[in-house]
Amino acid sequence: MPHSFSPQTAPRVAKKAFTLIELLVVIAIIAILAAILFPVFGRAKQNAQRSSCQSNMKQIGLGMMQYSQDYDEIGVAYRIGTRNPFADEAGTGSVTDGTTFFSQMLQPYVKNYQIFACPSKPGSWVNIDKDGVNTAVGDNFQSYGGQNSYAASNYSLRAAQFSLGVMTSPPGLPLARVVEPANTVAMVDASYYNILPLGASRSEPCTLKGDIYEPSRDHRVYWKNFGNSNLFAPSGRPTDEQALALGKARHMETINTIFMDGHVKALPYSRISVDQDLKVGGTNSIWDPFKQGCN
Repeated sequence: MPHSFSPQTAPRVAKKAFTLIELLVVIAIIAILAAILFPVFGRAKQNAQRSSCQSNMKQIGLGMMQYSQDYDEIGVAYRIGTRNPFADEAGTGSVTDGTTFFSQMLQPYVKNYQIFACPSKPGSWVNIDKDGVNTAVGDNFQSYGGQNSYAASNYSLRAAQFSLGVMTSPPGLPLARVVEPANTVAMVDASYYNILPLGASRSEPCTLKGDIYEPSRDHRVYWKNFGNSNLFAPSGRPTDEQALALGKARHMETINTIFMDGHVKALPYSRISVDQDLKVGGTNSIWDPFKQGCN
């Protein structure tokens, strides 16, 4: 009769457990993989957001072209002195109520206000700044600018110019005066609705040769509006160091840029915010529509 074992008498096979050293090795490998992969995933997300922002800006650039065709080849201005289309809604200040901004002027062409909200801009808003991101709730300038993701160049998308209360130049720049549209900045990533760069050797922005617009007062430090930096933040004006860090933070140290011909390109923050060609005798400044340099 064959011999059999009962459950009680069957021999037990010892199970080998992980040693402490083996567990520590596995944990270390997982930690190393996480350290390698998490930044890759984060960068992939940032690249996707930058691409989405560029798509927004391409639509805005196309809207700019269509606008100028309807207005006898006059480019859109960054603002005009007409009643804001959202003046009757809660959340606009008294100064805002009397001003229409470029995002609102382009609406008949882009037909989508949400393209003016960059996915990488913290606290982005369009038309109504209900939370007071740019100014305190109830301030006369609440919702000023129409949005807080993109800025128009003061040189190229100019507002009307006045001297002693008399208009000396109407809003908008005739496109015939733009010497190289594909090499002239129209709009950039920013946290306020208009902007200027620093000039050569980080000098203040200048009056362009043959032009009447003179950057003055706050306009001289509008470079602090690049990227996620905001010169007029309710928490206080950023220091140079803070403006530099926040400016680079929008899109991995690059700034999405619309040019006057409507095309879009990501440029290094250091290149777009400080223009070494913006100087006396400079003829290749990407910010100068006339390509004649500073006065």
